[in-house]
Amino acid sequence: MTSLFIRWMITASAVYLTQFLIDGIWVKNFFSAIIASLIIGFLNTFIKPILAFITLPIILLTFGIFMLFINALLLMFAGEILEGIEIAGFAPAFWGSIIISLGTWIGNRLTR
Repeated sequence: MTSLFIRWMITASAVYLTQFLIDGIWVKNFFSAIIASLIIGFLNTFIKPILAFITLPIILLTFGIFMLFINALLLMFAGEILEGIEIAGFAPAFWGSIIISLGTWIGNRLTR
């Protein structure tokens, strides 16, 4: 249970720090980043596999790069759901999803 909490806080930190690296992403406060990480986790668990299955031919043709676009769309959707995070368009969502993924990956590797 502690591991899950640590991973959740790492993701929330990555979401919060992304606003300082990418113009076009604003997070109201760290609590909003915590809620956003929950929403992103929910979307990645339930919606992302459905989108990946539907777009499987495109994913295969692009050797998986299309998954970056799916991640960006899910981040934009999370921004629409939550009041405390604002994303100005697809480009900030695209780069923000990459930064969040890298930050989460690095944080999880450091805490193992």
